[in-house]
Amino acid sequence: MPVIGDDTRRRAPARRGAGITALAAIMLAAVVAGCASPVEPAASSSSSRATTTTTPVNVYEQQRASGVQRTLDELSTALRDGDANRVDALLDAATAPAFRARMRDTAVNFSGSAVRAEAASRSTTPTTPATASRAPSSPSRSRIARPSGSPTTSAPVPPRGTALRLDDFRYQVAPTTEAEILVPPDLQQRLDEQGSSDSWVAPIELRYALGGASTPGVDEPDVVVDMQLVMARYGDDWTVVGDASAIGGDPAPTQLWDLPGLGATDVSTAGGTSVIASYPDTAVVVERARELVPGSVDAVTAFWGDDWPRRAVLVATARPAEFSALARSAGTDVAAAAAATVYSRVDSDDDVAVGQRVVLTPSAARFSAAALGVVLRHELTHVAARVVTAAGAPLWITEGVPEYVGRKGTYVRFADAAPDLAVAVDAGQLPTDLPADADFAVDSDTARIAYQSAWSVAAYVADRFGEDRLRELYLGVAATDDPARQGEAIADALGISRAELVAGWRRWLTTQVR
Repeated sequence: MPVIGDDTRRRAPARRGAGITALAAIMLAAVVAGCASPVEPAASSSSSRATTTTTPVNVYEQQRASGVQRTLDELSTALRDGDANRVDALLDAATAPAFRARMRDTAVNFSGSAVRAEAASRSTTPTTPATASRAPSSPSRSRIARPSGSPTTSAPVPPRGTALRLDDFRYQVAPTTEAEILVPPDLQQRLDEQGSSDSWVAPIELRYALGGASTPGVDEPDVVVDMQLVMARYGDDWTVVGDASAIGGDPAPTQLWDLPGLGATDVSTAGGTSVIASYPDTAVVVERARELVPGSVDAVTAFWGDDWPRRAVLVATARPAEFSALARSAGTDVAAAAAATVYSRVDSDDDVAVGQRVVLTPSAARFSAAALGVVLRHELTHVAARVVTAAGAPLWITEGVPEYVGRKGTYVRFADAAPDLAVAVDAGQLPTDLPADADFAVDSDTARIAYQSAWSVAAYVADRFGEDRLRELYLGVAATDDPARQGEAIADALGISRAELVAGWRRWLTTQVR
């Protein structure tokens, strides 16, 4: 990863229209750290005097970074205070409407006015579905850790909770050694016409940690999101022009508060506070999830053990665009999916997965409580296992075990849990091997059989060897993307080869559908 340093090739011209290219704006972010430092003193063999060489400071770049950081500090405070008017004042006249609306939505969400408006609408017209509100927020000078307070007896209780509070939320200029790029000529011309004296495509880190409906809430480590912001200077002040989309790049990744109508409610679970974030028209899902999450956490712990946080962040969406933006699944058939678990990074030193979110699709509104419970237990198993799961681990184990935990105790017959697989087995169409990763694509014809087959592999191992050995199998196989090491893990956990596992599973399947 790049570290901050001085580039002696760059000098401050009388008029600049350039910027620094940041790292690509992605959710799988990493902390970029380090600084330019003096060269170690060089001792002379003929003298006791030591000489020190230092890297010259580029005063222009230092002043530019300081000026931009002042604006970012103001922006961070205005956003988390929920003050849409202060946010708008920090945006440039050339800011695109979409970016301006996104920043305003963030301020409105942090103010809590959206969920309050929804609650008021429900209380006055109970038969009318609530819709998203973009009403301007009232200015607030309170800080990020302000208490959520208690509603008065006459105020309606928001069905989806209150505003989302954060433990940390700040934009800051990021260190980089990447070469500068120019602002596109058409945008630069407009900035020039507005009287701007400088522009910069600044590398930025958004650092945040969720709280919940109150703080500390879920009490998570900081998530770091790398992005670019185009900044423009007027005198001693800087304004925000937009994100990378203003220069033809990808916009900053969507965060919970970027979408209108965000609400949050806290749920007590075994590891502390869990949080359910939600959007308009998800009140029924939120109510069901509140009841189901504590027991779902306990069910996962009963299988996995207590060496995971035993708390989580759930997100209920009502529209495909909401799910796609938060789950980063553009192009996926949302109707064919139930949920997705996403995360920012895995800190292997501390054995913690940072920024994990269980995002429910709009289809969750149609689930019964029992079906939603299966989904929650499945996804929370992913949360529990994340730190020991390699990126290239085979899906037959990484999906099969969560399916097993999710469905445990919910069926009487094999066909109740795996109806499509049961029909195939009954017709003599036994699987010839463990399901391949390609078979799990949610918009493929093979996905249903693949998930049911993966579940059945886990169910077979639990039935034949016990749940402890099934967990041991997961820990070994899911820890690597190397097929040879996966085979060794099967032998270590079960005392049989991969071929013997497949053969035993096939025989077990035939006994289940008789």
